[in-house]
Amino acid sequence: MKEKIIFANDNFIKKSKASIPFDDGSFQKGNSIFESIRFYKNNVVQIDNHLKRLFKGLTYFKFQIRYSRKELKQIINQLIIKNNLKSGIVNLIISDAFDVSNPLASKTRIYISLREVRKLKKEPVKIIFLDESDYPVIRFKNSIKINNYAGNIRAMRHAASQKCFDAVFFNDKKILTESTMRNIFFIKQKKIITPPLSLGILNGTTRQTIKEIAQFHGYEYKERFIKLDEIIEMDEAFLTSCAHGVVACFWKGWNNSNVITPKIKNFLNKALLGD
Repeated sequence: MKEKIIFANDNFIKKSKASIPFDDGSFQKGNSIFESIRFYKNNVVQIDNHLKRLFKGLTYFKFQIRYSRKELKQIINQLIIKNNLKSGIVNLIISDAFDVSNPLASKTRIYISLREVRKLKKEPVKIIFLDESDYPVIRFKNSIKINNYAGNIRAMRHAASQKCFDAVFFNDKKILTESTMRNIFFIKQKKIITPPLSLGILNGTTRQTIKEIAQFHGYEYKERFIKLDEIIEMDEAFLTSCAHGVVACFWKGWNNSNVITPKIKNFLNKALLGD
């Protein structure tokens, strides 16, 4: 198998030759932001939305990079061609070194790599619900993807140990927020419901598209607080992410009727992937 090529230190290099400097901000302090972007049949899906969020993060953290959005697009497209991949995920990380003795100093680095998307063996997938106070997860008013997922990963591993695909968090008021790396949606009486951004959840790019699709196809769409004790009354539930799009889910003691979810999944695939 041909060795993968990544982009690091302003160069395209073999993955085995890549290295991270000891003073790298992401390595030392988690001082970095990232985007995960789907590509499919020469189309980098929703690239403009992803880069808009990325540059919002750069502004917030005052990271300085020498590449424009157009140049980042070119680098990503070149990387896909060099790796000869038809579909997968672009992982784009921007880190900034941090010196406690000189906190205003800045040294930003960019890392871009690709990975393939593993197809799910079956759907719906099983999920569990976890109290987020037991995990160091970040709740933040600005939709920025920060490279600090230790709590999310621990929760996902716990879910996997219970033979579940993912875990959905609830807060100290027993209100649902999001899953470890995905947004959560419910359907009740043909109404699509999802937690609001005011809870500090990520405004995922797929989440945004679901809202547009739902309204375009005549489904009522509502963002509101969802209590843990009311999920038993829901008709359907699904997770969303750029990697898998819409994924129907269920949990112990509740089965998904899965009537509208496949339609939403189909609408999304046509809108983003052309399938």
